[in-house]
Order: sequence, then structure tokens, then C-alpha cells
Amino acid sequence: MKKGIYIYQNNKQEGPYSEEHIRGMLEAGDVSNISLAWRDGMSDWQPLKTILSMNEPAQIQNTKPATSAEKDYNEQEIKEETQEEVKEQIEVHGPSGVGGWLLFFCVGLTILGPLFSFGQMEISWEQAKPAFDFYPSLRTAIYWENLGFSAIIIYGFIVGCIIWGGSPKGKEIAKKYLLIRLFGFIGVEIIAMLLLIDLPAESIDAAIASCFGAGIREFIVFLIWWFYFKKSKRVRNTYG
Repeated sequence: MKKGIYIYQNNKQEGPYSEEHIRGMLEAGDVSNISLAWRDGMSDWQPLKTILSMNEPAQIQNTKPATSAEKDYNEQEIKEETQEEVKEQIEVHGPSGVGGWLLFFCVGLTILGPLFSFGQMEISWEQAKPAFDFYPSLRTAIYWENLGFSAIIIYGFIVGCIIWGGSPKGKEIAKKYLLIRLFGFIGVEIIAMLLLIDLPAESIDAAIASCFGAGIREFIVFLIWWFYFKKSKRVRNTYG
């Protein structure tokens, strides 16, 4: 690595920068004293304040060197001040990055959702299989449902990976996905109902009621996540 100071922010490493450039960034508000920083020779990332203080000329107050107890006290004082600044920043600005419920959203799209949905498809197919010989349109309707829902699931998997990967457009991508998923679900179910042309009237009514219930649940899920991406402090701090 080149010599200089590296800054870690926005989920990525930036730099190296000279000390003069860093101080200019501090004055401009591009970084803060508690931003994580590293330079050659350090074993781990430290608050920027700690690195800059190492190179500041000491104010000579007396010629007596600091005792071990005084050094420990000063180090503890700096540590407590840094922790307090971090705490204040979290309280004022809130959390950021892919974590909390945002991480759960990504896990749901990439892992939990596909496992549950494909499992449900398999169960529904096996349960309806004995009736295929009597009602061929039932096979067509379920086949269409599985095809349509698989496309939505794959799209959701891609969206989850993009957001989880730290895309700066994660909020817009998520809201677009939620809209496409809702209207895609409604469209798939409407076409599936139209394909059930040879089922008895009682069976069609039961299928319509089942689809209506599933649609209500889907709409509730849509509202929950839509307002999450609209109101969440984490989402606002991460994507602006």
C-alpha cells in the first residue's frame, strides 16, 4: 500500500490521503474525528482522532515526563471521549448500512423466501396431482402459477443480492421490486383463475377465496416493507 492515511466509510476503504488533505476533509465535514482510519505500521483501524493526535506537537508544560499512571489515565480519557462521541453520533444519526431489518429483508429474498416458496409449490403440486386426469385445466393453472411465482422469486433473489452487496441505489431497487412483486402476484393469480374452466362451480369458488386470502396477505407484506423503506432511519442514513 502507498503511505498515507486510509479512511473507511460508506462500506469501503478510501485513500491514501495526506494529513493536510485529511484535515481539510475534517473542516469540510466529509469525515469526522471518529471515522475509522489506518496508516502503515498500525495493527488495526483506529478513530481518526487517535491517528492525528499522534503527530500533533506536544505542548510543553513542564520537563517532568509523565508517569505510567498518568499515561494510563490519559489513554483511558481519550478512549472514553471517543466512545462518547460514537454514542452521540449513533443517537443523532441512527444506524446505517445493511443490518437490522434491512439485512432480514435481504436474507428473506435470497434464502428464506425461495426455500419456503419452492417447498410450497412442491406440496401444492403433489396434492393436486390426483385430480389432473379429471380436470386438465387444473394442471395448466398450477403450472402457470409455479412458472409465474418462480420468475418473481428469481427476481427477488437478484434484488436481495444487489442490496446485500451494498448498492447505493438499494432503496429505489427495493421499492421497484415491491411494486413489481405485488402486481405480478395479482396478475399471475388472475390468469390462473381464468384457466380453471372445467372445474365445478364449488371448486372455482373455493379457489377464488383462497387466492383472495393470499392476495390480502401479499398486500399486507407489501405495505409493511413499503413503509419500512419510506420511514426507516437505517434506510435514510444508508441511502439518503
